[in-house]
Amino acid sequence: MKKYILPILTVCATLQLFSCSDDFLERTPDTQIPESQVFFNSETGLQMFSDGFYRYFSANSIKEDATSDNCEHLGSPADIRTKDYALPTALGSGGWDWTSIRNVNYFISKCKESTVESEIKNKYLGLARFFRAYLYFSKVKAFGDVPWYSNALNTNDDEELYKARDSRTLVMDSVLADLDFAIKYLPEEQYHNRISHWTALAFKSRICLYEGTWRKYHPSYNLPNAEKFIQESFNASKELVDKGPYKLYTTGNPVSDYRMLFLFTTAPAEECILSLSFPQDQTGGGAEYNYFFTDYSNGNHGATRSLIEDYFMVDGTSFNVKYSEAEQETMSFADEMKNRDPRLAASIITPGYIRYGTDGGRNYGDFMQNRTGYQICKRVGPEPYVDYRDIILMRYAEVLLNYAEAAEELGKLDKTILDKTINEIRKRAGFNIPLILENITTDNHQRALYQQIKDNDVLCEIRHERRVELAFEGLRYDDIIRWGEGHLFRETYEGIYINAGINTPVDLDSDGINDVCFVREKPENLDKNLTYIEIMGANGFSKGDNEGGRIIPYNKEYVPFEDWEYLKPIPTEELTLNKNLKQNPQWELIK
Repeated sequence: MKKYILPILTVCATLQLFSCSDDFLERTPDTQIPESQVFFNSETGLQMFSDGFYRYFSANSIKEDATSDNCEHLGSPADIRTKDYALPTALGSGGWDWTSIRNVNYFISKCKESTVESEIKNKYLGLARFFRAYLYFSKVKAFGDVPWYSNALNTNDDEELYKARDSRTLVMDSVLADLDFAIKYLPEEQYHNRISHWTALAFKSRICLYEGTWRKYHPSYNLPNAEKFIQESFNASKELVDKGPYKLYTTGNPVSDYRMLFLFTTAPAEECILSLSFPQDQTGGGAEYNYFFTDYSNGNHGATRSLIEDYFMVDGTSFNVKYSEAEQETMSFADEMKNRDPRLAASIITPGYIRYGTDGGRNYGDFMQNRTGYQICKRVGPEPYVDYRDIILMRYAEVLLNYAEAAEELGKLDKTILDKTINEIRKRAGFNIPLILENITTDNHQRALYQQIKDNDVLCEIRHERRVELAFEGLRYDDIIRWGEGHLFRETYEGIYINAGINTPVDLDSDGINDVCFVREKPENLDKNLTYIEIMGANGFSKGDNEGGRIIPYNKEYVPFEDWEYLKPIPTEELTLNKNLKQNPQWELIK
């Protein structure tokens, strides 16, 4: 069992609920829970139980961009990209599992009965209600309407166990109430791997923005109070920005600051609001992010040309304004990377790249490891597979972007908010020209991405900044869903441009010396001055193998994205067991 825990704990107890290994706590099966109220009548007992909730955060959440328009790769999970769906069948599969929520509700009931003083009790109730809100939000994102449970059910509670789904409106109002309780009673401490008042505010900023914009940009679902949730996000963001202890991490060096933010063993406390922390001496206990983006067998993930186009020029102007479509179409990889936003070189292998923690040497990207030529290097460190660096789940920059987006959605964006949010992010990135509200003009690339708001240049540019700043942090998939821009899942995503065909040496970094040769299979007699890059069989060139062109991962017929695909299906065995459950529309037609 992989042990990623948050926070790192050093207390061990010989209780059935936990086992102790190498001075770190690992949660045992959920059926082994303390029944005696005595356990919960001390702060130690409350902490011991509630620390188990932190395992509900997943290190895999930052990989969600792999199913968005930021990334192209082979194989699963590609269902949403191809509409080639398979229904989940087994009980508790596909995300329809309630064990975690039952554990939280069980704790809440025991905590309420605890004899500890009210201040301590409310602190742990606040923590539990934060996790209940967090878990329910994940359910609502997936399924829409879900059954709301505020108490831990027993096996004989048939009426509740087999009830119909409650409305999304009821559930999200309850989530909001849980978050507000957590914000009120959690301590105003600055942690980076434990839930506090500030963490709850940050997640309220995220959750309420998601829900408000979902309701606004999915009118067919006829959900009320979109503006209420956007306002709640605005309020939470504003409070954290005005009163919170956070700021953007910077040493004044934009070339390295953004890159290093994700490479420190311990995430910078000034910007990191929540991270997963790993025990440094635990064999097999770290994350596998290096492996995810650097191993041949792991899907060949590569960034898309669509994302690369979104990185600004170093002066803050749009790449798509600087260069016409025709100029971009045959632009060499080296020219494409010149004078760009430093966040690009921190996220994608560019000419001159040296992998962090290594002795150096040129690296052109490995086409066995990615399908587009734009090889992802954000967060990639020196270890071959497992590493123990903090994984940032929530950082201050996201709150700034939430604040700006909510303000514009409400018609409240002004110079003060813009300077506190987008312009602070751009300053850290090294741009000398801030955005001026009256002069913001978007480009046709943004209008094509965000079809529902294509006439709102300001909102397009806020989304533009968000995509760049948060690339490969796991939020892009949710952004596409909540904005109702599902067409982006179905685009054919291109890679880099190569001005020669297979078996022809090329000057990839434009230094006047041929350095790379693209091949289908390496020749027996290798030229020692060349790096041979094998093109996967699923890849090809837009002009054919003999002439080169843009790398095309695949060329499938475009399948329109439909409204029903924004929600996921309930497992079929759950529908058989509970006749009061109804499948989400259209999924019953999937065979």
